[in-house]
Amino acid sequence: MKKTLLLASLCLTLGMAAAWAAPVQGTTNPNAFTQDYIDWCQYGCNVASLVSPQAWVSHGGATGAVGLNGGFQNFYNLQQGSSWSGNFPSGTGLIYNGAVFGNAPTGIMTTFDSGVWGVGAYVQATLYGPFSATISLFDQNNNFLGSYTANGVSDDGSIATALFIGASGVGPIFAAQFDVIDQLGTEDFAIGQVNMNTTPEPGTMVLFGTSVLGLAGCLRRRFL
Repeated sequence: MKKTLLLASLCLTLGMAAAWAAPVQGTTNPNAFTQDYIDWCQYGCNVASLVSPQAWVSHGGATGAVGLNGGFQNFYNLQQGSSWSGNFPSGTGLIYNGAVFGNAPTGIMTTFDSGVWGVGAYVQATLYGPFSATISLFDQNNNFLGSYTANGVSDDGSIATALFIGASGVGPIFAAQFDVIDQLGTEDFAIGQVNMNTTPEPGTMVLFGTSVLGLAGCLRRRFL
């Protein structure tokens, strides 16, 4: 009996590993993740300096934390149109990594208390001009799942044109790190609203179903 349970567990593990073996699916379409979102004005949007990391609550009641990679520097809560002049929609709450205020340039990481199945955010470099943005995904044990990179342009006046960068397709995500490098090679940027899917898409369930079929086949071979 113990051998049977062990074999079943091994087969399911292998099946799940195969299901999540696909590379990260990146996107610049904010409508890819519409189930929930994080509004950073929950911190007040008053040019506040906040200790990193800081707990957040999403519109739908999900929880997690946001902070700078490394966690030892404060970050800043700003707002498009008042303390930030750029490309986010007017009034959007922002998380800024604070490079201009003396912080060491570093990425912004959002963690999720319960795994999400897709996540992305609007981003913009502080320096006007072209920039490169990357989202990196991590699992519950902080293992790297993959990343996706896209290019954008930062300017003053083109409201609601900020680049959205997101990723999914690798199973439950427990952390997403955003990095934006400007044309001078500096990591000085802000992120706006974070969109996420809290349940898997139908295509993801097909992958899981395939892994279960793999388990059935494995057990069938065991008993033939």
